Amino acid sequence: MLGRDLVQEFITEEYRTSVKEVLDDALRGKEAANFEFPLYTKDKRRVDVLLNATTRREVFGKVVGMIGVGQDITERKQAELEKTRVGKELQNFIDTANAPIFGIDALGLVNEWNNMAVEITGFTRDEVMGQNLINVYITEEYRASVKEVMDNALRGKEEANFEFPLFTKDQKRVEVLLNATTRRDVTGNAVGVIGVGQDITLRKQVEEERTRVAQELQNFIFTANAPIFGIDAKGLVNEWNNKAVEITGFSRDEVMGQSLVEVYITEEFRASVKKVMDNALLGEETSNFEFPLFTKDKRRVEVLLNATTRRDVSDNVVGVIGVGQDITERKQAEQEKTRVAKELQTFIDTANAPIFGIDAQGRINEWNNKSAEITGFSSQEVVGRDLVQDFITEEYQGSVKEVFDNALKGREAANFEFPLYTKDKRRVDVLLNATTRRDVSGVVVGVIGVGQDITERKQVEIEKTRVAQELQTFIDTANAPIFGIDAKGLVNEWNNKAVEITGFSRHEVMGQSLVEVYITDEFRASVKEVLDNALLGDETSNFEFPLFTRDKRRLEVLLNATSRRDVTGKIVGMIGVGQDITEMRRLMTQEAIFNQAQAANEAKSQFLANMSHEMRTPLNVIMGMSQLILDTALSAEAQKFTEQIMTSSESLLFLINEILDLTKIEAGQLELFVANLDIRHVGEVRGGGGMHANILM
Repeated sequence: MLGRDLVQEFITEEYRTSVKEVLDDALRGKEAANFEFPLYTKDKRRVDVLLNATTRREVFGKVVGMIGVGQDITERKQAELEKTRVGKELQNFIDTANAPIFGIDALGLVNEWNNMAVEITGFTRDEVMGQNLINVYITEEYRASVKEVMDNALRGKEEANFEFPLFTKDQKRVEVLLNATTRRDVTGNAVGVIGVGQDITLRKQVEEERTRVAQELQNFIFTANAPIFGIDAKGLVNEWNNKAVEITGFSRDEVMGQSLVEVYITEEFRASVKKVMDNALLGEETSNFEFPLFTKDKRRVEVLLNATTRRDVSDNVVGVIGVGQDITERKQAEQEKTRVAKELQTFIDTANAPIFGIDAQGRINEWNNKSAEITGFSSQEVVGRDLVQDFITEEYQGSVKEVFDNALKGREAANFEFPLYTKDKRRVDVLLNATTRRDVSGVVVGVIGVGQDITERKQVEIEKTRVAQELQTFIDTANAPIFGIDAKGLVNEWNNKAVEITGFSRHEVMGQSLVEVYITDEFRASVKEVLDNALLGDETSNFEFPLFTRDKRRLEVLLNATSRRDVTGKIVGMIGVGQDITEMRRLMTQEAIFNQAQAANEAKSQFLANMSHEMRTPLNVIMGMSQLILDTALSAEAQKFTEQIMTSSESLLFLINEILDLTKIEAGQLELFVANLDIRHVGEVRGGGGMHANILM
């Protein structure tokens, strides 16, 4: 080694310049302390050396060289590198940790603030560094307790799991769980506190929710509408809710700590109930176990029980919780259902309508007595056979199959008509309601068809149609005008005779207002009243009114207004059957004139008869008195005058009698009789009866 160039031969190239500079400085009297450089060994290992380069002088002070005192710091360098690495890793861990980490110095000022602390608070590292953690970022109500934790940590009394709220930049509250650790320098002196937190906001919310749920669950247990009870591992009651109290009559105080099975279960069911409870205590839970429970007043209550194993937080079995259901009414309902089902089957079998059923494949699985009766096929003959293929005629197979297929898909059909042929080939018309048949889970398992033998009804309908057609033909061809209106007064019927007598065609009047268009002003009110009454059910007979034809002729019509009803009896209009009484009215007018003339003539005859009778009385007196006068001694002149009076009186009496004969002739009461008379006397009487008589004999 001696005599060789230290720098050129033993120092690596990258350090030669810096080492040579240190040695040259020392040779010039400029010494160096704690200069680090690597030295490689004979076997190429790197040795880190800490060098103090001291100038070497002779006795006269002249620099004659350099003496280097080194120290092998290889291990120390490795330790320092490791420390640096660990420090960087630690800093990186702190910065990238998934938990908020912050630090304070001995004065309480922030000197550490990792990324997660930035994320959850919204405050950046630059904003918080050097700030007083407690005074700036902790709310007043928590400052004292947080300060106490930090002060304790600065004294070496560390704190674990301390909870406090931290408010973010946008004033959201973040719940933090803190571990406060004393931070020390290399000499062990406390220089601050490092706080590793955990954002437990969600956990707190979950815990609060759990507490709320637990309270709700307990409240639910107490107030549930189902009896809930619990037993511990020894079978003693430790839970008994309000519903259990209500249905049994036993209070919570009465049952708590009692043996459920031994005290409250009847002897015949103890073994089975105990087995269910014991199995649940072994972790084998039971659902829908039925047993009777007897109440305080000895009533039997049917209970459906779900026995669930109750475990503690470490999953150890600590008891059984039983959630029951009072199925007393349901049991009664099931019994009632069974009874109803039997009744329904009896109803189906004995119903007065044909009822049949098919399964999902279209095979008959229901065939009641009426079906057997109307078809002639017994239940044994049809069950299991294809309804459509075996019992429906070919022309209807497609439509009937479609109805059943739709019902199997849930699309039910009502009032579907089809013919069914009986065993003896008679046609029976059936009106069918096809209903989907489902099991208890709602799955379609077939179709039930409730039919009705409408053979007679079809015949009646055909007859009704025929009668309706005949009636329409009768209306159209009737020898009387017939018209109809709907509920609004619009014409909806106008027969041929109405066309003939009015001149208005059916096309012209249909839909027109009868009263407004075809009745004159003076008669509108009365005709409207008649029609309105008929629309209210108050029918009118023999109502006369005038109708004017297309060519303005007046027709006298005698009307019968009848309410028109639909099949439900509701009034939907009015049908009017009229009669043209124009000619009859003319004849009646002439007859009235004749009767008036006849009455006047009769009055005249009666007057003449009465007057004749009245005149004969005084005339007879005159004639009688004249006769008496003639019987006395008279002068010739007096005799002559009296005879003239007598003659004139007789002439007047003859005239009165003829007038009476005339009235008798008019009355048809003249009686003829045979009498002898002297024609000459008649001539004299007639001739001498008047001063101007000129009778040729």
